Amino acid sequence: MIYHLNFWCQFSSDSILRYGRCFLLLAICYLLCPLAANADLGPVEYKIEAYRTFQSIEVDGDFNESDWQQASPINQFFQIEPDEGESISEPTEVRILYDDKNIYFGFTCFESEMSKLVANDMRHDAQDLHENDNVFLILDTYNDKRNGFAFRINPLGAYQDRALTNGGDSLNRSWDVVVECQAKVNSDHWTAEFGIPFSQLRFDKNDQMTWGMNVGRGVRKNNEEAIWVPVPRQYGGMAKYRLGNLGSLTGLEGIAPSRRLELLPYVLPGMSRTEGDTADTDGVFDIGLDLKYGINSNLTADLTFNTDFAQVEADEEQVNLSRFSLFFPEKRPFFLEGAGLFDFGIGRSSFRRPPPLLLFYSRRIGLEEGRSIPIITGGKITGKMGPYGVGMLNVFTNEFHDDADPDDIIDVPRTNYSVLRLTRDLFSGSRIGLIGINKQDGDAYNRAGGLDFSYRPVDNFDVRGLWARTADSDEEDGTDNAWYVGSTWRNDKFRLGGSYTDIGEDFNPKVGYIRRKGVRQIRSDVRYTPWPRRFGIRRIWTGPEFDLVLNQNGDLETRSIRFSNWFELEKGGRFQVEIRQTAEHLDEDFEIRDDVIIPIDEYSFTSVRAGVQTDESKILAMEFDVDFGEFYNGDRRGFDIGGTFKPSGRFALESQYQFNRVSLPGEDPFNVNVFGGRFAYSFSTQLFAKLFAQWNSSDEVVSTNFLLNYIYRPGSDFYLVFNQIYDGNGGGISLEESTLVGKLTYWWNP
Repeated sequence: MIYHLNFWCQFSSDSILRYGRCFLLLAICYLLCPLAANADLGPVEYKIEAYRTFQSIEVDGDFNESDWQQASPINQFFQIEPDEGESISEPTEVRILYDDKNIYFGFTCFESEMSKLVANDMRHDAQDLHENDNVFLILDTYNDKRNGFAFRINPLGAYQDRALTNGGDSLNRSWDVVVECQAKVNSDHWTAEFGIPFSQLRFDKNDQMTWGMNVGRGVRKNNEEAIWVPVPRQYGGMAKYRLGNLGSLTGLEGIAPSRRLELLPYVLPGMSRTEGDTADTDGVFDIGLDLKYGINSNLTADLTFNTDFAQVEADEEQVNLSRFSLFFPEKRPFFLEGAGLFDFGIGRSSFRRPPPLLLFYSRRIGLEEGRSIPIITGGKITGKMGPYGVGMLNVFTNEFHDDADPDDIIDVPRTNYSVLRLTRDLFSGSRIGLIGINKQDGDAYNRAGGLDFSYRPVDNFDVRGLWARTADSDEEDGTDNAWYVGSTWRNDKFRLGGSYTDIGEDFNPKVGYIRRKGVRQIRSDVRYTPWPRRFGIRRIWTGPEFDLVLNQNGDLETRSIRFSNWFELEKGGRFQVEIRQTAEHLDEDFEIRDDVIIPIDEYSFTSVRAGVQTDESKILAMEFDVDFGEFYNGDRRGFDIGGTFKPSGRFALESQYQFNRVSLPGEDPFNVNVFGGRFAYSFSTQLFAKLFAQWNSSDEVVSTNFLLNYIYRPGSDFYLVFNQIYDGNGGGISLEESTLVGKLTYWWNP
């Protein structure tokens, strides 16, 4: 390791940048040329025909209607893991029906050891549903291998719905759709039944339609996942979502989708109270409307008036010991419809790290320094027209003023946001696109635009790139461009990736997210992923990752080399070890905490992270990670401990505690603590209660969020929300603010 560090130091920054570019281009050319010759010349055709029913289908998991027996079954499934290509260990059947309004999927899952069936969650969109026994469904309704939908259900009837983009590489976990589903456990098998309205899906209207489809099952007692159309296990947990590996769903004839008019009005009464010297209680009463209109079977218009997101859970607290801003995912329903189409930027290198650049980041709309800015109205059109993807967004936010804290006055004028996004599909799995973004308040504006492309000549290799530019009424012309090119190649045992990014000093997308600007970055990683299947280890990820960040003059800002080792165990769980060596050049003081300064200098430091996680399917599951080593001119010690307790499908307790202690020369050591805990109880799959509590020592704030959610009919909800914020300064905890609201929505699909 020391030898390699010294090797890098022998070169100037300009040389590193020049050779890095050349290496990246040569690697892309080397990989690109031979890959086309390796294409599969004789793929097996997987096809299933949906059966047209004129019976009234009740979604109950019983399959009592006689037409279920008329439908052709899918009964051959192949393992993704642990034994790739082998037949599933437990017999499974899937049948498909449809009528004028819905498509139905019926799963029958035989089980030779019912006592080992794992089902411990009844909540919709429960994060760990894949750790239960489950069945899943992937639909590509345009049959274009680019975008799709994923559904999963466990034996208790809890389900997930996901939107897929980028060929299945990206998931929108917050996307929701109106479906009916039920599951039932019997003596030697369990069943699951989906009913999905055609009005909830987008597709090309034809007399005879063919959709891309895959179905599969997770058998948790064996840590097994099997699927109808085989997919390469080299994609790990994302393998099942690969839209390039789908079968054909045929037989869909005479489907004439309605005009897809959906109305979702809401009424919200409530009250809020602030404590302290100026204690005050205010009543709250709001009404609003969300409207969805299907312009045709491919394009959907969404309108919102007096938008409210009272039921959306608060962001999870995070520790920030870096010089850069944190990233939080979008959770608000209006912005999630068709969100994948607006993606324009550089993707995350891992789930734990923020994206380097997003030109459009919807959380810039209606949120300011943790405060909700009222949305007066908004409109959006998303969908496809032949090979073209279309996305248009326009939102008006109201003015907002808050001077409760004299040191943190928030003053936001009435603002208009607009976005235009167009993409054009090319070949099989490739595309080009453009985007335009405008933020306007009075005479002030911020604008951004760009072009991007994705080229995938074969399924396991791709090249991506973008160019973007910004303009701002408050800034003089400068280096306001950004561009990026990257590539990834993988097979069953290796993954190679590389990219180059250049972001100008004055690049400033105010409706976007940018990790750092005024930089040139070279990144590369190599992963070796063998499947030893020995000594209790199923799979290993191991390999180095290299990041070099220079400023626009070619001077070093950051160099990071890390070597990661991640081991997945046969019986569930994992352990990992990661070694990081970092060099940082600070050209200005870094105030890491109030009056705690890391001075201008060049730093080199090494740290280690190690962790272990038990099987998440068990009643009690634990995770423990430690992080220790040098930190700039001092050191850092920390740990992260979490656990889940699920004694039944109704009760779930989750907690996470993170501790960091930083010691710097000439400064008193300081601690950073974050705690989060959830208690959830499900009375049924339609009624559940949740309490979410958090504490962050950095701002000494404790917050609690209680939610009662009753789905009294599909798409229609009643929410009872009670939020409290406590101030932890001064050695005690005092109540600052309380809010209690009830929200009733009614989904109407005339």
